[in-house]
Amino acid sequence: MLIALALVMLVSLAARTEAAEPFRVDKVQGEYFHFSEGSQLALRYVFGEVLIEGVPIDYARSTYIHPIYSIDGKVLTDDFPKDHYHHRGLSWMWTKVSFDGVTKDLWGLKGVRQKCKEEWEPKAYDDRAVLTINDGWYEDSTGRKIIDEVVTVTVYRADEEGRIFDWELNLAAVDTPVSIDTSDRGYGGFNLRFAPRKDTTIITSKGPVTGDQDRQRYAWADLSGRFEGSDEFDGIAIFDNKSNPHYPTGWTLRNYGILNPAFTSSASAYTIEVDKPLTLKYRVYVHKGKGDPDRLDRMFWEYNGK
Repeated sequence: MLIALALVMLVSLAARTEAAEPFRVDKVQGEYFHFSEGSQLALRYVFGEVLIEGVPIDYARSTYIHPIYSIDGKVLTDDFPKDHYHHRGLSWMWTKVSFDGVTKDLWGLKGVRQKCKEEWEPKAYDDRAVLTINDGWYEDSTGRKIIDEVVTVTVYRADEEGRIFDWELNLAAVDTPVSIDTSDRGYGGFNLRFAPRKDTTIITSKGPVTGDQDRQRYAWADLSGRFEGSDEFDGIAIFDNKSNPHYPTGWTLRNYGILNPAFTSSASAYTIEVDKPLTLKYRVYVHKGKGDPDRLDRMFWEYNGK
C-alpha cells in the first residue's frame, strides 16, 4: 500500500514538474518553429517554403501555422487537403490583392505569395512563448515585394480546459498602395482549416450555426468535433478584436471545416497606403470538449475589455 502510494506521488510530482517546464521554441529543418510546453507540442509555425509529394509546385507556400494540436496531442488542423490544395492550417491571405492596375490571388497562390526573408529570435518565458517573423508578399513574375508583413504569435500555458494564443499582423505597403479584398462569398483574411473529424458543431456569438454561411457578422465563432477517431470532442474558437477595422468582422463558415473571419467581408476592399500600415489582431482558443457559449462569451470580453 505504501509502495503504491509512493508511486502515485512520484507520478504526480513528475507530471507537475513537466507542466511547470518553461516553453521552448525550436527551429526544425530550417523550415519550422515548434512551440512546445514540456513534452507537449502546441503548434508549428511554417516559415520555409514547403510542398508535399503529388501536389503541383504552384501550391508551394510558407508563412502559416500547422499543425495546431489539442492539449492532449491530437492534430486539429489540415494542410494540402485534396479538396482545396491551397488551404493551409491557420493562414492569413486575401483572394484579391490589387496594385498598379493588376490583381493577384494570395489565397489561391496565383501570382503572389508570402515568403520569409528574415527571422527574428523567438523568446520563451515561464508562462508564454513569443515569436515574431518579418516576411513579405512577393509578386511571382518579378520577385518584387509589395507588402512588408510582421507576424507576432504569443502562445500561453495550457490549463485543464485548453490553451490560448494571440496573433497580431502588421501589413505595410512598400512603395505603392495595395488593395485587399475577399471573394464574393467572403473568402479571404484570417482562415482556419480543420482536420477531418466527425460530429462537427459550429457555434457563434449569436448562437448555433447549422449550415454554411457567408459574410455574417459575429464577435466570435467556434468549431468542435471528434478528431482522430476519438470519442471526445475538441475544438478551436477565434475571437475578433474590437480594434480591427469594420468590427464586428464578417465570417465565412463551412461545416466541412472552415472558420474564416475577414474584416474586408464586413465592408468593401481596404487599401493599405504607403506609410499607413494595417494592424489586425485575433485570439485563438484551443479547448477540450464542445464549445460552451457562456464561457466563450466571457473569454471574448476578457480579451476585449468591457
